[in-house]
Amino acid sequence: MTRTLVRLAFSGIRSRILASTLTVLLAGAAAATVVLALEVGDTGRDPWERTFAAAHGAHVLANVPTEEMARSLRSLDGVTESDQPVPQAVVDVEVGNGTEPLLLSGISGRPRVNAPVRTAGTASPSDGIVLERSFAAALGLDVGARLRLTGPAGDVTLPVVGTAILPSQARYPRSNPGVAWVRLPTLEQLQPDRDQWTWVQALRLADPASAGAVADSVLVGSPTRNVYVQTWEDQRDLALQEAAPLQLILTMYTVVLLAVAFAVVAVLVGARALEQSREIGLLKAVGLTPRQVAAVFVIESVALGLLAAVLGFVAGALLAPRLAGAMAQTTLGSPSVAANPSHLLVAAVLVVAVLVLSAWMSSRRRTRFSVVHALQAGRSAPPTGSLTSALMSRVPMTAPVAVGTSTLLAARSRTLLVMAAITLTGSAFVFALSMQATLDDGPAGEVSDVPVELPVLVYTLDAVLLVIATTALLAIALLSLRERLRDFGVLKAIGLTPRQVASSLVAPYAALAVLAGVLSVPLGIALYVATYRIAGGDGDPTIAPWPWLLLVPVGTVLMVVAATSVPARIVTRVPTVEVLRYE
Repeated sequence: MTRTLVRLAFSGIRSRILASTLTVLLAGAAAATVVLALEVGDTGRDPWERTFAAAHGAHVLANVPTEEMARSLRSLDGVTESDQPVPQAVVDVEVGNGTEPLLLSGISGRPRVNAPVRTAGTASPSDGIVLERSFAAALGLDVGARLRLTGPAGDVTLPVVGTAILPSQARYPRSNPGVAWVRLPTLEQLQPDRDQWTWVQALRLADPASAGAVADSVLVGSPTRNVYVQTWEDQRDLALQEAAPLQLILTMYTVVLLAVAFAVVAVLVGARALEQSREIGLLKAVGLTPRQVAAVFVIESVALGLLAAVLGFVAGALLAPRLAGAMAQTTLGSPSVAANPSHLLVAAVLVVAVLVLSAWMSSRRRTRFSVVHALQAGRSAPPTGSLTSALMSRVPMTAPVAVGTSTLLAARSRTLLVMAAITLTGSAFVFALSMQATLDDGPAGEVSDVPVELPVLVYTLDAVLLVIATTALLAIALLSLRERLRDFGVLKAIGLTPRQVASSLVAPYAALAVLAGVLSVPLGIALYVATYRIAGGDGDPTIAPWPWLLLVPVGTVLMVVAATSVPARIVTRVPTVEVLRYE
């Protein structure tokens, strides 16, 4: 029986190439966003580990208020290697027309543990200053530039002699203030008051796994609260936190794509079940149960979902390193492909579950009809006396538009699903516009902590959604064309012009697009505000101005009209005799 169900599931699939391709495309895009969200953090692990090895990184890094306290940590149990405590102080550096705070570390020679790793010039400050690479890149400072530093004791002008990175330092300005290294006498010249210094003690352990216990002992044994301790795992998480906003955006778009996939697949499977009503009746007549008939539709969705998951995994794994490019500013080398097989499993489970649920819910109603009803293969009419029909009857409209509207209202579930898909697509564009407004609203000249890859990611996902939504509308319009082909023939036979016949297909969807476009604005704003709050944004989020937001309903209508006009033009070119013979 299983073999029979599989054969039935894929019989006539050549006639459903567009629907199958659309399902794979939509589900594959959702799978890719799932994989990207999971992979983008892992892609920076290998470069960070290389950076940690090159710096001879500290398994425990303690920031304490006094030199004596820092030196006492070197005798903790498990410590196998340590260095001299490194003093730090915050000064101001002149950049452009303003100043930026800068955390200066005073070093003598190259530290043995947690040493700055050279990326340009030299890592030894000598008579100049070495800048952390992401700080230098954000402010456009190259080797050879001269910086004026201001401290309580006066000003000092130093040349930039090099740039370096540390495994414990995240990208500037996400980690603020910036970091730089100078000779100890220079630090004393800028900040002679040692009470204003803090001290960093780097510790290497015999067992890196005990870093958490050692860090706890540092905190418990400290008489003051002005102590900050990082394990090597904390340092790694801090350096890789660049992936956090990307993962949040990808998660949001995953939910949107899965919701659109559910709506579109439900429409496509429901249309197939309606078209194959007689075949369903025959299957039930020969003994198949409603559950087995529904399984025919589910099996195809499972196969398409698995194919989409594999394609999405490949695309997501390959794109993740490019998306995590900002991490390269604080690590040795660029993010690399992680390709964790467990991420394929997660993507497959989510995508297949959505497709199966969508296929089952859209086909179960057709499988529960009686054999006689199914063999009649009739098409449902608008429910008489319904509130929607009563309201629409009071709206003045031409005869072709009235015919198209009544047919659209006949399939209420399809209408709601199509409107939901259009609304979600429009809300994604509202999200992107509000994000851009927030970026534009930042103070002039201030370095943004948003990685450049994030806006590109949002615009790319919006473009993918637009292509998918347009293709889905085209496929759904073609399905409506096939179901109403005889109606179109009748309209042409009674004297309607090709333009009037086309309007009976386009106008109802355009009206639906107007409503969906209006609903997408508050939904998109709600999505953006929720994402902004979850991301920990400061203050109130900036919402896109209304002239920008009004473009979304207008663009939605234009998209729907463009997608439905193609099949509308097709039907007007079919001879009336051929159309009336169609069944």
